Amino acid sequence: MSNINVDLTENLAVKALIRDRAKFPADFKLDICEDDEMYLFSLSNVKDDTDRALVRYYAIGRRILDAVRQVVEWHFDSFDRVNSFLDFACGYGRFTRFLIQEMPPQKIWVSDIYANAVKFQSEYLGVNGIVSTGQPENYLIDSKFDCILANSFFSHMPERTFASWLQNLYNLLTDRGILMFSVHGESLMLPHVTMPAKGIVFSADSESQSLDKEEYGTTYVTEEFVRGIVDRISGGKAFVHRIEKGICRFQDLYVVTNQLNKDFSSLKFHHHPEGYVDVAALTTKDNLYLEGWAADANEGGCIEAVQVLVNGEIVQVCEPFYNRPDVAGYLQTKTALQSGWRCYLPKDVVAPTDVILIKAINNCGLEWIIESSSVKSLLNSRESQCLFSSTQTKLNLAETQLAAAKTELEQFQSKLMFTQTQLQDTQNELIATQNQLQNTQNELISAQTQVETMENQLVSVSGELARSRDRILAMESSKFWKLRTLWFKIRQSFGLEGE
Repeated sequence: MSNINVDLTENLAVKALIRDRAKFPADFKLDICEDDEMYLFSLSNVKDDTDRALVRYYAIGRRILDAVRQVVEWHFDSFDRVNSFLDFACGYGRFTRFLIQEMPPQKIWVSDIYANAVKFQSEYLGVNGIVSTGQPENYLIDSKFDCILANSFFSHMPERTFASWLQNLYNLLTDRGILMFSVHGESLMLPHVTMPAKGIVFSADSESQSLDKEEYGTTYVTEEFVRGIVDRISGGKAFVHRIEKGICRFQDLYVVTNQLNKDFSSLKFHHHPEGYVDVAALTTKDNLYLEGWAADANEGGCIEAVQVLVNGEIVQVCEPFYNRPDVAGYLQTKTALQSGWRCYLPKDVVAPTDVILIKAINNCGLEWIIESSSVKSLLNSRESQCLFSSTQTKLNLAETQLAAAKTELEQFQSKLMFTQTQLQDTQNELIATQNQLQNTQNELISAQTQVETMENQLVSVSGELARSRDRILAMESSKFWKLRTLWFKIRQSFGLEGE
């Protein structure tokens, strides 16, 4: 058994990554076994680019640790209170090499069906080893563990062994222990595949090149299926919680315990941000131009910064500021729309031989390594596509901005027409009000004229009445009127008043 043919201690990209992501960089165990299928899988995904495969391998190991840490700190408060940890289906130590920086190796047990994997970890990482078996009924372990992790194991188990293996691991828990295991949720299924009523789909296909694919394939399950099995194997005693896409924002992570110290609602799990460098090119003045995206899918989450480090020193910090509809579609969340970023690094701060590390940091403090490589390697990997990507990105951005501008213009024109209509209606109402006011004023003037006329007539009548009274008084005081009055009295005495 030998290690991969790469001098990891002199690999600048790996050194930059470990310096940034390892708790104790000087003590970090770098060696990777040449049979490590997880490394070989990473290598195949980056077209045999060794540096990128290494960065991907270590970055995923740290990412898994960050997920496990959140659950451990929720249940135990810290790794210090975990007396025994079993990494089941451990592989060649992609995760374990980070775990031994959190707790003593003698408190860690690793178990895998590959005897060489167990031997490699036991000898190189100093942990306890248990060789696993092909059948669950043959896996006989006397020990109990406070914490058990089965990462990316049940995502490969057929229905006939799924429950048995889960029963085995559940039985290995201490009274206060927790079991964590990951599965492929039904959201990861291809559109043409239908989930049967029983809640599990298995296909004989996996990344393993040596295991029987009928025993180790690819499995998709529903939450109801998992909960049903946990309820059955625990006799209804266990508490179970699902963290959707809790492992690398891909596989669902389940937490099972018999002792619920805290309510699951207090487990505030956060995902890592994500990002990518789309364009890396030298400008005509030999400055380094970088363009890409960084987004966060957590509820209420955001990208606080995109940091660019050269040889371990921060030389540039930027934030996403323009829309990337393609990223929002990829992450299936509108919060990732404004995820595009770009920056320039002056030629006096970066050289082709320098190591550049680019990372995104979200408001939960979790980090995603977007890139860790030499500047030359980054330029070479993007050079063939940078001109097209840059032009296409700018074209897409321009088209997006144009579409947004058209929409805004249409909305503005619609609002303007509505406002003009309202203004015309208001002006019409104002004219009508003014006309009504003019009519009222005319009516008031007419009424005032009539009042003045009537007042003049009243004065004239009052004067004539006074004059009539004066004439009557003058007549009543005359001799004629007195004789007339006496005459009427005489007539009355003779009974002639009716004639």
